[in-house]
Amino acid sequence: MKLVSFLSPDGDARAGVCIGDSVCDVSALAAAVGVDLPSDMTELLIVDEGLEITNNIVARVGDFPSLSFDQVTLLAAVPFPGKVLALAGNYQAHIQEGGGTAVDKTGITPRVFMKPGTSIIGTNEPILLPQWSETVDYELELTIVIGQECKNVDVDDATECIAGYVVSNDVSARSLTIAEGRSERPMDEFFDWLNGKWFDSFGAIGPNLVTRDEISDPHNLKMSLTVNGEKRQEGNTGQMIFNCFEIVSFCSHLVTLEPGDLIMTGTPSGVGQTSGTYLKSGDEIEAEIEHLGVLRNVVEEED
Repeated sequence: MKLVSFLSPDGDARAGVCIGDSVCDVSALAAAVGVDLPSDMTELLIVDEGLEITNNIVARVGDFPSLSFDQVTLLAAVPFPGKVLALAGNYQAHIQEGGGTAVDKTGITPRVFMKPGTSIIGTNEPILLPQWSETVDYELELTIVIGQECKNVDVDDATECIAGYVVSNDVSARSLTIAEGRSERPMDEFFDWLNGKWFDSFGAIGPNLVTRDEISDPHNLKMSLTVNGEKRQEGNTGQMIFNCFEIVSFCSHLVTLEPGDLIMTGTPSGVGQTSGTYLKSGDEIEAEIEHLGVLRNVVEEED
């Protein structure tokens, strides 16, 4: 099942289910068969067996009023996530292109950081170049959408906590102009790196949330990213150092995971930092992961 969030004619964010080339409002679809489901994506994930109920309703309902994709404005698949977690250095090739050496996962743990919810945008929304950086970069990533509350979950049980997957772009400012002429302190470089992940629009996700039952193996999905039609990144989710289930388990030992939380799982090689080719206004980015769709964004200057 493919789910989206979209703007209704009255301007509200609504959860929708994709049926063919059209979108049906989940809440309205449920009401047609006497079932009460929320209209918000996060609320839908919170409802016990909400996705299963939605899937059953889709199978029962035949001809129901729907909208074509040309008639709706898609939002981030999960517009208001409670938490956005992300992994740094989870692909060997990305570590090595940045000057590091290949790692032995048996002797390390995942490096997890957080992005603010205000960084989240959807497909076709602009990525904004902030005033404080001239080195904005792209990072194609598979993102996990959490489907149920979990804490201290074992790796073998982690799949049950996952609602589905979505394409994401962990946009990153590689340096900040505020660092120029600043008195140096320990860890400045780390905090600049972290703050460079936080700007508004630096967490593009979409276009669909594809439920986990549709993805037979999340660790064998082709990945590619183009800028203005030029391929910059190409890889496979099987190249991750820590897989999705290990990531969910590890994160659940750090913090309680809740429905609608997002976990970005790291990027393959090919980022712009390697060649010094950073994003500029007018650039068109297409990030694609097999079976999950294409996330499209245009780069603009921040006002």
